[in-house]
Amino acid sequence: MAAATLLLPHGAQAQAIGADQRSAVIVRLSQSINAITRLSGRFRQTNPDGSLVAGRFWLQRPGKVRFEYDAPSPLLLISDGSTVSLQDRKLRTTDRYPLRKTPLYFLLKSNVNLEQDVALTGLVRQGSLLKVTLRDKARQADGELTVIYDEANESLREWTITDRQGRVTQVTLLDPQSKGPIDGSLFQAPGPQKRYDPKN
Repeated sequence: MAAATLLLPHGAQAQAIGADQRSAVIVRLSQSINAITRLSGRFRQTNPDGSLVAGRFWLQRPGKVRFEYDAPSPLLLISDGSTVSLQDRKLRTTDRYPLRKTPLYFLLKSNVNLEQDVALTGLVRQGSLLKVTLRDKARQADGELTVIYDEANESLREWTITDRQGRVTQVTLLDPQSKGPIDGSLFQAPGPQKRYDPKN
């Protein structure tokens, strides 16, 4: 079963948001995202081929995120605020690309304005969950981003990135926590074998 299905309330039907409410909902969602300064916890990722991986994540707006995948996955993904680095510790390779070129930029940018920054292609509510799908108006970021936000708990729950080939990667945040400082060194791209150990 897809991770998004696990998040949706049983029996709740998706409801399109009417034009009379749309602007107010978009403004509130923008404000809610802007209120997020830091998050950390576990995540589960569904890859385009249907495989599942998991790990730990740290997110600090603006611009910074770290996804450290559990073994046996060799991957480590870090955004330092401007550049996204995807490292393969097994192959000892690192691919880098500008954060601005990814749809995730719109979650991490310093001031999110969903009315002006993006083209909304979907906006529905299902129970307490608000689901918004967007594309970059300027066409600098490839693909499409879908965000699920829990209005009742005021928490970011999930995002899905669909690339230009239609491949879907889904990331679900598991009990994300917003309290406590985050070590800034987490967002510095390390050597391919380095892992963060909170005991050190």
